[in-house]
Order: sequence, then structure tokens, then C-alpha cells
Amino acid sequence: MTSTEFRLVPCIRTVIAFVLGAFVLGGCATVQREARFPEVQSAVADHLGQKVEWNRDGKGDERAQKALRTLLRRELSAEAAVQVALLNNRRLQAKFENLGVAQADLVEAGLLDNPMLGVGALIQDAGTEIDLDIVQNFLGIFTLSARKKIGRAAAERVTLEVSGDVLDLAAQVQSQYYRVVGDAETFGLARQVVTSTEAAAEIAQRQYAAGNLSKREQSLQQAFYAQNLLEVAQVEAQLHVDREKLTRLMGLWGADTGWKFPNRLPEVPATLPTLDQIEKLAISRRMDLAAAKKEAEGLTHAVNLARDFRWLGPLGIGVQFKRDTDGEKSYGPKIELGLPIFNQGQTRIARIESERKRAEEQVAALAVDIRSEARENRGRVMATAHTAKHYQTVLLPLQQTIVAETLKFYNGMLIGVYDLLLASQSQIQTGRQYIAANRDFWLAWTELERVVGGRIRLPTVAGAAEPPSASPTEPSTDAPADNAHQHGDRQS
Repeated sequence: MTSTEFRLVPCIRTVIAFVLGAFVLGGCATVQREARFPEVQSAVADHLGQKVEWNRDGKGDERAQKALRTLLRRELSAEAAVQVALLNNRRLQAKFENLGVAQADLVEAGLLDNPMLGVGALIQDAGTEIDLDIVQNFLGIFTLSARKKIGRAAAERVTLEVSGDVLDLAAQVQSQYYRVVGDAETFGLARQVVTSTEAAAEIAQRQYAAGNLSKREQSLQQAFYAQNLLEVAQVEAQLHVDREKLTRLMGLWGADTGWKFPNRLPEVPATLPTLDQIEKLAISRRMDLAAAKKEAEGLTHAVNLARDFRWLGPLGIGVQFKRDTDGEKSYGPKIELGLPIFNQGQTRIARIESERKRAEEQVAALAVDIRSEARENRGRVMATAHTAKHYQTVLLPLQQTIVAETLKFYNGMLIGVYDLLLASQSQIQTGRQYIAANRDFWLAWTELERVVGGRIRLPTVAGAAEPPSASPTEPSTDAPADNAHQHGDRQS
């Protein structure tokens, strides 16, 4: 070994040791795909009070299936329907895989570039000349911290987006649940109408046969009965369609599609949140707003990284080995440095700056939209609540009074049986409108909860979730006997 070679050996050993150390350190990184899922579970528990499981062929799957079986054995409430969807919706399970992708990207952001190995051979008459070199780009070491910050912000953004997807699914399920229950309540009332009109049609038929009723009035009763038969069929078809939509959202199939649900909507809560409460909740809890902020944060780190290293190109450090044609060997360090002559990173900085500014403007715009949506939906909730309560406290009692007073007139032989039936039908129509108004309130309430990013906890809401009393929508469908009072019926 020559004196020069002797001096170079420690340097080469140091380079090799550094390269191998970096290689071993980077190679030890592993990817835990489910690492970010506890954050989603925590967010769902905080915003919805529900549990969510990621099916990974483990014990968690068994717990989810056991909880699912328990829920489906009972009559589903709105919260139970949401819980079924969170445990069983396969599209939601597919979205959880985004967490694994984000975690992999985060780990990759902390890895160094692989070293480059170069091999060359020149075949000559005197022999073969061989060149070997191995070079590691050490620029990645200097930028490692900044790249980790960018990767962490991106992973947190994806986690927030997945949590937002869970909340969106919960809102869809809850909204569809109230449609189904509203359909069922309307269907029950429509069948009562059919029963009432069927009795009236039978009475009319007997009166017409006895010569106490004109053909015109008998035909009117038959037509009214036939029209209600058609309406009950339409309501039943709508109930079937809405139920299937909810079944899809809950991810159920086979025997599980026979799930049960109540046939009455809950009543409107006694108190509602103030506008100030709603706006604060929306701004503090919306997942899409938090995700947009994380995106802007990641771009800020990216801008800082681009500025800090704009003058530093690829920096390769390694060793090289050469064997001449006469067999003499030589080796030494090798450095490769990119010179920022034509490209100083100005275009990249400009692009990321624009992306960061765009992200910040989108955050501000989204915050404005969220506040506006909160006001809009809170106003809709108040309007629908007022309408439903007006039906419940004013119109339905008035209709009950009208039916009761009409019955007195009928018993006093002052009016005919069709006047009594007409009053009863008017009460039934008001009952239908009350059901529609109550359903509209719960749909508006669900949308408001989606806007504020989760459940709105009110002391009166839990109590209001109990089924309402039957009195507001229970119409009188008792048709009087055809031989009881016939004096009021006009005779042709």
C-alpha cells in the first residue's frame, strides 16, 4: 500500500461506515398501517358517541360482528342504525385503507434515498479495466426533518378526512332512517284512511241498494275509496324504496335485511340550540375545515423546505474503486454535487407558494361557508320545528274538536253520515301533514348535526327520542252503522 493509499483508507472507512449506518437506520423503519386508526376512533367517539372498527381479520372483527348481531335483534333506533353502518358498511372499510396509505407515505418521508452503485468495464488488448463506485445522496439527511413535518401534516389531513367520511356516513344513515320511519307512520295512517273509506263505501252501497242514496253520491264514495287504495300502494312502494336505501347504507344483506324499526317519529325537542352555539360548534368541530388547515400547514413546511435548500442540489458522497489493465488497484472518495446554474428552484418555490396561498384562501372560504351553512340550517330547523309544533298543538286538537262536535250533530240527527266521514277525513289529512312536518324537522335536524360536525347534545333531545303519544295523529275512523242514522242523507 502506498502512503497516499494509507492516508485515504481511514477516510474511505468513515464514508462506508456512514453509508452503512444510514442504510441500517433507514432499513429498520416499519409501516404499521393501523397506526392512525385510534385517532379516527377517538374522533368518532367524541363527535358521535359511537364506536367504529377496522376489519383486519382479528379480534376486532369478532367484536364488531357480535355487536352487530345484538343490534339487529332489537328494533333499531336512529343511533343503532348509525352504529350498524359504522360497523358494517364496506365502503367505509375501504376508506380506512387510506389511513394505511397515509401512514406508509409518512414512513417513506423519513427514509433516505437508496445508494447508487455504478459498475463499468473497458475491455482492451492489454486487459480489462474495471470501475466501481457507490454514492449516497446526503441531501436527504439534511432535509429529513422538514420532510417528516410535511409527511406528518399530510397523514393528519388524511386522518381528518377519513373521520369526516365517518361523520358523513352517519348523517346519511340518520337522514334515511327518519325517511323510513316517516314513511312507515304515513303508511299506517293511510291504511286507517282506507279502512274508513272502505266502510263509507259499503254504507253507500247498501243505501243505494235500499234507494236512500243517489247514484252520484254512491259513486263519489266509491271513487274516494279507490283513490285511497292507490295512495296507500304508493306510500308502501316509497317505504320499500327508502328502506332498501337504508339497508345499503348499513351494508346489510341476506337474512339481515329483515331489520325492525319503530313506526312513529319522535316528537320535536322542547328546546333548540341558539345560533351562537351552533356557529361555535361548527367552526370547532368540522373535520373538513381541520383537514384544510392541515393541508395549508403541510404546504407551509414545503415552502420553507424549498427555500432553505434552493441553492443546494443533489449531494452524493461515496467511494470509488478502479483496477487498471495491468492489475494495479486504486480507490478513493467520490463526491457529486449538483450546481444550481440553470435552475435555482425558483419555479418550484413559486408553485408551492401559490398552492399554499390557494390552500389558505380555501380555508378562509370554507370557514365562511360553514358559518353560513350553520345559520341556514339552524333557521330551517327552527322553521320546521315551529310548523310541526303548530300542527301538534293547534291544528290536530282543532280537528279532534271538529270531529267530536260533528259527531254530536250527527247523534242529534242534524247532519248525515257523510258529514261525519268528511270531518274524519279532514282530520286524517291534517295527521298526514303533521307527519310530513315532523319528518322534515328531523331531516333538518340531521343536516344541522352534519353541518356542526357531530351530535348536538341537548338534555331535552334524549327525552324527545321516545315515541310520541298516539293522540295527536290518531284520527277517528269509526264509521257509524248504516242503520243508525240516515235522516240526514239526501234522497234522490
